[in-house]
Amino acid sequence: MNYEAKLSDIIASLPEIEGGFLYSLENGLYGNNALTMADEIGLNSIAIKFHKINAMLTTHYNDTGNFRVTYKDLILFAMALPNDHWLFLFYQPTLSPTMLNMTIQLALNVESDEPETVPPHDIQQATEIVTEPEPDAVDNFEETLKDLLHPSSDISKHLLTMKEQLATFIGPVAELVFDESVKQWIGTVTPSRDTLLDLRDILLEEVDNEEDRETLSTTVATLLKEA
Repeated sequence: MNYEAKLSDIIASLPEIEGGFLYSLENGLYGNNALTMADEIGLNSIAIKFHKINAMLTTHYNDTGNFRVTYKDLILFAMALPNDHWLFLFYQPTLSPTMLNMTIQLALNVESDEPETVPPHDIQQATEIVTEPEPDAVDNFEETLKDLLHPSSDISKHLLTMKEQLATFIGPVAELVFDESVKQWIGTVTPSRDTLLDLRDILLEEVDNEEDRETLSTTVATLLKEA
């Protein structure tokens, strides 16, 4: 399928769409119509992060592959396509998700498995709706994460600082990456101050820039030295 032509059709169909681009594992970024949102390096990084997130989620849940996250004052929509291709669209929050889904279905001749109404403004909320995970697994993790981030937790400050710093490095997908990294962390070791370096190592794998990796390592080391 000529995805570049389909992308142009989708953008031309809805004035609320500000731009979009395509990505494939084989060829990288292509069909770029979103240079006003970020440079090619930034867009390529976004695509890679979403592919990693999708790969992590599909090991636990079915029906992953569609995501909506807030990106500056727009919504970033990401959709996994056949043969390891991805479609990305930046659109205004006033655009109905239902209208967007219908337009994409018509252009790509695919059926959507998403609900007709998807509140797109919160990363965690959109992820819960799209991925449809097993309730017990999500409830347990969310409760654990809530406890770890509660002010009474002796590592809440550490976790929040790491999460905020990750967002400055990888942008709008940081919350998804952080949550999945914490899930991996608590699945292998007991979450505590003594095992924070294990979480740091997991997060470092998601940071591509070497200087940013060093900054994150330094930040965690400094936090651990504090009383």
